[in-house]
Amino acid sequence: MKILLTILLSSIYLNALGQKGLYVNSGAYLFNDNTSITIKNGSFVNDNNVVLNGGSILMQGLDGNSYSLEFNNPNTINNLELYGTSTFSLSGAIIVNSELKFNDMANLHLNTDSHIILSSNAKIMGESNSNAITGENDTYITTTRNHTAGETNTFGNIGLEVFNGTESMGTTEIFRRYGSINIDSNTAVNRYYEINPTINTNLELDVYFYLLDVDLNGLERSNLAAFRSTDNGNTFTNEGGTAGESYHSLTNINAFSLWAFADSAVLNLGNAGNPIETIQIFPNPSNSLVTIKNIKIIDVISIELTNPLGQKFNIELLNENSFYVHDLSEGIYLLNIKSKTGNTTKKLIVKK
Repeated sequence: MKILLTILLSSIYLNALGQKGLYVNSGAYLFNDNTSITIKNGSFVNDNNVVLNGGSILMQGLDGNSYSLEFNNPNTINNLELYGTSTFSLSGAIIVNSELKFNDMANLHLNTDSHIILSSNAKIMGESNSNAITGENDTYITTTRNHTAGETNTFGNIGLEVFNGTESMGTTEIFRRYGSINIDSNTAVNRYYEINPTINTNLELDVYFYLLDVDLNGLERSNLAAFRSTDNGNTFTNEGGTAGESYHSLTNINAFSLWAFADSAVLNLGNAGNPIETIQIFPNPSNSLVTIKNIKIIDVISIELTNPLGQKFNIELLNENSFYVHDLSEGIYLLNIKSKTGNTTKKLIVKK
């Protein structure tokens, strides 16, 4: 049945367009609840009001050319797998029930007015700097999941990872959106997040926001800070954070909303001119050397490391801004910094 179906649809496409691929026009239909369709060096176009409802589509772009997935209406697919070295462009909307999977060096681009919905058990697999999802302005990927405090949740690898926390968010809607937000007339990263929890107070969550190199919009990752908006992007406050290899981390997040990323060197929103508020620690979590960013620009009175019970631990500053944690046990620690302009406390996680 699968072979016959593939031949039938290939004939429809070849007769209609004279090109390689599958074209489902208004006079054709496709039953694919459990069907796996493989397209090698071609495009998939469903220009029909009858939508897909399951099955798998395997796109193989082995010649490096660009190919498309086009849907007239939202289509449901169990699995979408991309292979080869091609960039595939999506026009329209798809609902993924199981996996959106990247192989080799394939990439996916969301064209204008396109989006991907990850069902409650779906996940993105294999996304990296070599297998990136990019998008035009106002395109997005979204999912809705349940969150329980104390558990690590990647929300289907949408790009947000949360762990620890004292309050469960419950049913939570997450959007990974594309397009550069203007923050105080400055350029931001080309990916931002909108998180809408059912419970959105006293969360105390630690968070990774994943950002690929292609998202950075020419900005230096090491200079990035997280900026939060509670009025749909009209105003922002600087929440700082720490730049990792492929993510931006923050600790003790008490509430979510819209989060964007821009250069902290030119944007000091929410800092009120106090350099103590620019202090960041990285990497976090860590099992070796920890660096205190911007510590040299403040007039330090004391630096103290404790655990949540108040027990103190000796640290030796190296070059006035770094210290080792390899002798500490795994757990949560508090770095308390006192200066002549104010005090700040940063949560540090030690993981072996």
